[in-house]
Amino acid sequence: MAKQDGNKTREKEKADKRRKRFWDAVQLVLGGWLRNKFNYSFDKSFEPADIEGPVLVAINHACAYDPLFVGAAFKNKPLTFIASEHILRGKWGSFLDKHISFIPHQKGARGSRTALVALKKMKKGESIFLAVEGEQTWNGRPLPVMPYTGKLVRGSGATLVTYRIEGAYLSAPRWALSTRKGMVYGRPAGVYGPEVMKEMSDEEVEQLISKDLGFDTWEWQKSRTGGPVKYKCTKGGNAEGLERSVFTCPACGSFGTLKSKGDSMGCSCGFSVRMADTGFLDPAEPFETVADWEEYDRKKLAERLEEMRRAAGEDVVFTDDEVVLHRIEEGHSDEEAARGKLALRFADEKFILSIGDFSFDLKNISNMTMVLADRIVFSDKSGYYELLSDKKNRTNLRKYVIARDLLVKE
Repeated sequence: MAKQDGNKTREKEKADKRRKRFWDAVQLVLGGWLRNKFNYSFDKSFEPADIEGPVLVAINHACAYDPLFVGAAFKNKPLTFIASEHILRGKWGSFLDKHISFIPHQKGARGSRTALVALKKMKKGESIFLAVEGEQTWNGRPLPVMPYTGKLVRGSGATLVTYRIEGAYLSAPRWALSTRKGMVYGRPAGVYGPEVMKEMSDEEVEQLISKDLGFDTWEWQKSRTGGPVKYKCTKGGNAEGLERSVFTCPACGSFGTLKSKGDSMGCSCGFSVRMADTGFLDPAEPFETVADWEEYDRKKLAERLEEMRRAAGEDVVFTDDEVVLHRIEEGHSDEEAARGKLALRFADEKFILSIGDFSFDLKNISNMTMVLADRIVFSDKSGYYELLSDKKNRTNLRKYVIARDLLVKE
């Protein structure tokens, strides 16, 4: 037994050294690459290495590049990343797992196990990166802080750094097909020692984090004295991929008929709108921002669901072709379970999500959420699943998640 423990200790030491070497090597090029690609800069008066002991870095989650933005700013304070486990199932999964310290989190599942692993690591002196909103913003507005965050912060014994990232949403919108160069800036909003956190309740800690990191892209753009920042696409147009985020035509009321091309998005009914380099929509009526459009989506979908329930007959809310259902197993492996048409239907007084031979009562699905813009992860009593669409089809899977949210919140 002692020999096995000794072997484990040596293996961990080797892994830690390998990850430290990789972290240091990446830092040689990371800052320059981010400056060139996004015009990224950060507050260099803040030196994380001056903080004694482990740090918990809480960020507002604006885009997929956030870990790199923070990693460049925390050059001399290597971080362990709490990240979606789908990363370890990708083609780079084994490489990343070997060279970067990860705590994999199953999105669409409960976060208590992830928090327990993070606590153990911080007790051993590791510093943790946590996107406290749980997922990237779709519309440029802040999301609520995850409910277990306060308990994690207070129990960690680590220094809390709330790190605010500004301008990142417009650099790489979650729904977009390309990145844009404009301006991204990172800075600490607050630094709080563990003794301060212990004097607060879990709820007070979460309120503090929300206050520090509640970044609204549209308020930020409007408040800039020199005018809103302009973002230039690396390829394609500003609106390409927008139909993966919003789904209701404001002219004819149809779901899923929107198509983007270049800087514009339109519907077969004749409706058309342009997205400017600043991210604002032109004309500004009926929507000035993607966030305004999303509010309309939710309202119209809620009305549609209620109409179907009152009618009490069988009906289809929406469907999408060429979707794959994976069953996710232990060890970050998955297997294809079904492929074909994904549908949300109302039958027998229930809203049913179906694909192939699989059917799920939408109300019995727990913690359904999106990963990036082309996949949904969720769990129910039968297991943990992923729905994946082909990126080139620009399928809007998000409307299924919104439908589930509307039904669960009733």
